[in-house]
Amino acid sequence: MRQTPPAADTLIVPRGTWSLPTTCLALVALLATAAPHGGAQSGPAPVKPSRKIDFTTSLGFSQASGNANALTANATNTLRIALAGWSVQQDLAFFYGEANETVNTNFWNGGLRGDRTVADRVSLFVASRYDRNVLQGIANRFQQGFGVTVKAVERPREKLQVALGGSLFSQQLTDGSVAKVSRAFPAARAAIDFRRQLTGVAYVRQSAEFLPAVGDTARSYFVNAESAVVAPLSRSLGLKVGYIVRYNSEPPVRNNVPLRTTDTFFSSGLTLTF
Repeated sequence: MRQTPPAADTLIVPRGTWSLPTTCLALVALLATAAPHGGAQSGPAPVKPSRKIDFTTSLGFSQASGNANALTANATNTLRIALAGWSVQQDLAFFYGEANETVNTNFWNGGLRGDRTVADRVSLFVASRYDRNVLQGIANRFQQGFGVTVKAVERPREKLQVALGGSLFSQQLTDGSVAKVSRAFPAARAAIDFRRQLTGVAYVRQSAEFLPAVGDTARSYFVNAESAVVAPLSRSLGLKVGYIVRYNSEPPVRNNVPLRTTDTFFSSGLTLTF
């Protein structure tokens, strides 16, 4: 019997490739690209004009694996303020979980960054960040950074930024943890940030950074990555699915037990943009 080929918009996935994070990311991506019901469509939705202030926040649940395996609550927010020639951004991600009255997930990651445009598509930045990952032996870690950002792609719906610079880390470990690197050390930094705007609210974003330590701790390095898909529910409300990866090539040793190099945080929830 002759088989009818699948429609152009049919999603075909090889067997054995599904996992919870990839399944949710794919479903939300499908929702984000789907046209809203009702009424004739006269073309793609218009791109939101740039504003001086943008604020986004989301709440939901997450599934963590690595040094912790638990269902946790999560909250994130991003605030951007554009001034004459300057751009200031604040961001925060928080994951927390308990099991049997024991805290098994406690992760904070937030920062403040200022960018100054110095040429077409080129800007300089200074940044300060704080993160806390108790399950990876990090009680407190501060990062002071600087560098240059180049807008490699700058289109109405697609943006790709490439950044190069340096950072200075200062960290405090949890009780019983011993680090293989110094408490304070410098590092180089290379990062990319890609965003594809699908509609006024819906978008796909992928960011990653590579931070190799320099000096006497040159063998240590960090890799941080974040994936996010947002599908619209209304003009300002959307469904967000995110996946964060935190990699430390030389994690601390706690109570003579080496900790894992990789922690992942899968999250989903509602996001509000205005």
